[in-house]
Amino acid sequence: MFKQYIKNEQFNLQINRFINDEYENDQKVQEDLKSIIPQLKDEESWFKAWNDKAIAREQDGDFSVASTYYQASEFYLSPEDPRDENAYRKYRENFYKGFNNFEYERYQVPYENGYLPVVKLVTPNATKNLLLFAGYDSYMEEMVKMSKFLKGIDFNIYVFDGPGQGTALRQGIHLIHNWESPVSVILDYFNLKRASAVGMSLGGYLVMRAAAFEKRLDKVVAFDIFYSFFDALRIRMPYDQITKIEQLLAAKDAKTVNLMFKSMMANNLDLNWKINKGMENVGVQSPYELLKQFQKYNMEPIMPLINQDVLLLAGENDQYVPSSRLVEIDSKLINAASVKSIMFDKASGGDQHCQAGNRQLGFDAIKEFLSNK
Repeated sequence: MFKQYIKNEQFNLQINRFINDEYENDQKVQEDLKSIIPQLKDEESWFKAWNDKAIAREQDGDFSVASTYYQASEFYLSPEDPRDENAYRKYRENFYKGFNNFEYERYQVPYENGYLPVVKLVTPNATKNLLLFAGYDSYMEEMVKMSKFLKGIDFNIYVFDGPGQGTALRQGIHLIHNWESPVSVILDYFNLKRASAVGMSLGGYLVMRAAAFEKRLDKVVAFDIFYSFFDALRIRMPYDQITKIEQLLAAKDAKTVNLMFKSMMANNLDLNWKINKGMENVGVQSPYELLKQFQKYNMEPIMPLINQDVLLLAGENDQYVPSSRLVEIDSKLINAASVKSIMFDKASGGDQHCQAGNRQLGFDAIKEFLSNK
C-alpha cells in the first residue's frame, strides 16, 4: 500500500515507486529505509543516502536491491553531474546480475543515428505480442522488473527505451510526441503483424498517439491516462498563473516565460525537477522552448483516430494527472472498438500515479483486458 514515508510529496512518491513493488515486506530494505529517510533533505542528500546504501548492498551481493538504490540515487542528478553516468551504469549492471523472473533476449534496434535498446521477455509457446514502455523518467529496466506482474500471460513482451528514455536518450535520441515512429520501427524489426501495447505514466499519452497512427496495434492500455503535458503543470499551479503562462506562450514572449520559471523553480523541488528533466529529455535549453514542445503532447486531436480496444486506468489522487480526465477521454474515443475505464480510489490503495503503492491492481486489470477476446 502507498505509504507516507516523508512529508515531501515528490520524495514520498519516488520512495513508494522504487520500494513498494518489490521490497515492501523485505525486512532488510525496511531497515535500510530507517537509515535513509532521515537523511533526505534535498537533491544532494537524496543522492548520498541512496548511493551509500547501494554500494553496501552491491558489496554484499544483493544485486537487485543495489540496482534499485542506484536508480534512486541517480533520480535527481543532472546529466552534467559526473556522478550521473556511473550511477546509471551501476543501476543497469546490477539489475541484470539480479534479474531472473524471465528468460530474456537483448537487442539493439537501429533508430536514427543510434539504436533503441529492447529486452524481449520470452513466454514459452506464446502466440501474441505485447509492447511495454514508460514515459518521462522511467528506464526500460524498471519496466522489465514490473513485468513480473504479467508473468504467465500468452504474450512475448517487448520492453524498450524509446526516444528521450534511458540508453536512447544517452545517445542523443530525444523525446518526441509522434510515438508511432519508434513503435513502427520496433514492429518492423521483429516482423510483428499484430501487437498490443501498454504505456506507463507519460506512456499513457504516447501509447494512444501510437495507436492513432499505427494500426498493427490491436489493444492499447493507458497505465495511467495522460491527457496532456500541461495537466502536469496545471494540477500544481493556481488557475491565474497557468492561464498567464498560456497567454505568454501564445504571444511568443520567451523572455517573460523564462524569468517566471526561473523564479518559480528556485523554490519548488517538484517543478525544478520537471522542467530540468524535460529540457534534458527533449533537448532544449530553456523553459519556453520546452513548453512549446509540451503543447504537442495533447490527446484532443488524436482521440477520433483511435479505433482499437482501449483500457484507461486512473488514480483519484494522481499528483500529475487530474482524475477528471478519465471521463473526458472515455467520452471522446468515439471510434474505439471498445473502451473500458477504471478509477482506483484510496481505499483500494491504487489512487496514486500508476497505482504506486499497489501496482498489482493496475496489472491485474491489464491482464484481464489483454486476455479477453
